[in-house]
Amino acid sequence: MPARRCPALLLALPFLGCADRPAPPNVLLVVVDTLRPDHMSAYGYGRETTPNLDALAANGVRFTHVQSPRAKTTPAVASILTGLYPQGHGVRDLTTPLAPRVATLAEVLGRGGYDTGAIVGNYVLQRERSGLDRGFDMWVEDLPQSIGVPPDDVPQRTARDLTDGALVALGLANRGAGGGPDEPFVTAGRPWFLWLHYMDPHGSYDPPEEHRIFRSDAPDPIPSADAAPLASGREERIATYNVPADAWLDDGRVDANLARDRYDGEIHFVDAELGRLFRRMRDAGLLANTWVVVVADHGESLGEHRYWFEHGLYAFEATCRVPLIVHAPTSLVRRPPVGVRDADVSLTDLFPTILEWCRVRPTRRARDRGPRGVSRARLLVSDDSGVHPVFCEKVDRAQKSRAVQTKAVRIGDWKLLTRYAQRLDPDRPSESVMVVLSRELYDLARDPREEHDVLRDAPAAAPIDELYEALLAFLEADEHFVDLARTLQERREELARRDPKALRNLEALGY
Repeated sequence: MPARRCPALLLALPFLGCADRPAPPNVLLVVVDTLRPDHMSAYGYGRETTPNLDALAANGVRFTHVQSPRAKTTPAVASILTGLYPQGHGVRDLTTPLAPRVATLAEVLGRGGYDTGAIVGNYVLQRERSGLDRGFDMWVEDLPQSIGVPPDDVPQRTARDLTDGALVALGLANRGAGGGPDEPFVTAGRPWFLWLHYMDPHGSYDPPEEHRIFRSDAPDPIPSADAAPLASGREERIATYNVPADAWLDDGRVDANLARDRYDGEIHFVDAELGRLFRRMRDAGLLANTWVVVVADHGESLGEHRYWFEHGLYAFEATCRVPLIVHAPTSLVRRPPVGVRDADVSLTDLFPTILEWCRVRPTRRARDRGPRGVSRARLLVSDDSGVHPVFCEKVDRAQKSRAVQTKAVRIGDWKLLTRYAQRLDPDRPSESVMVVLSRELYDLARDPREEHDVLRDAPAAAPIDELYEALLAFLEADEHFVDLARTLQERREELARRDPKALRNLEALGY
């Protein structure tokens, strides 16, 4: 007898109103490191980089305005897994593990009867560094591959490794020779939650030969000899450690176009491996009862603001905007939601949204830690969600007399960036204060690359008061705002003393 299906409209409150209570759904959470939505054909990119994700989006919901709270992997993933902004979960750099007081999605789902598993392909997510393994029945982090960046070989699991491991974890393949899970983590009759973290688009850009299919017509040498002066507070930076060997030109400059070609090839590689996973799941009937969520932790700057092949230096859209594609369980809804949603979404919103889909209530520990995400389940059936400010931060290391932070808030197509400086007085630390260095306002509909600050001549349509009020409330809830940069610098110095190899590996990866 076919499973009883719920009316599509009830997706706003999943499954309620069904005469027969359906089995809890599975959840597959795919996080692709360093993935820009505007380099995905699913988002209109001119190159066919993501044919398999295109197909998933065509039968699901694609979100266009999704923000990462920080363009660094560990803080961003911690926000996905806790529903909290970095000020709430405490992970604001790559040297601080998640605090025990914070509940994770795996813990909450585990208490709700779910089997939980994770396979991660990023060095910084290893359990001893991130603390993000808490609540997972299966945690796989053995990283057999290397991206070969000096001074040490930093391990990385490739997209092929990730998909091979996922197939074993789901009972769809036997264990291979390349490491990964020994056996399935799923139990018959129980729902499951599986998080896969694909690393490949993160530099260095070195896709397998069969995915080096994109070639620009002409080189784009950088740095450019006739580039315009940079704005105040900006610096030109080329992350040369991510540059492919054949992108170096004879004059010592870099062909930025070839590097972008390779970046697109890495995306194509991940997409192919996701396609392999989805096909095997579909053939086994697993997609019929599984929510599939594909998202990124952050983007990548590929020349915007003269910042190449890296992320984390600024809080601009190139690194803070991420893709989000959701595919609903086809056996649980009569008409699975399909379309595009332009409402503002934060990575923090995934935690409560997934819990609502799974009909699992958050624990008290998951409800009491400051600014947090809200369920966006209703967006699957309607794009009208009202005002929902989303935030992104960037924190500089402390430098002698001051430390700088950037806070960004976005409402619709309007984004306000504010740079603050902390005056560090070693003789009178109690008198440290934050002063505003600059404010910038961008109309992202007209200026998606954020090149024209319109704050001085802001149009009447700009919601300036709402942006200021949202940012003020966000800052007031951050008890570490004033001393944050100095605290992070102290943690980095502590890591240098305790584990210098780990710090060298982080720096080799650009962290």
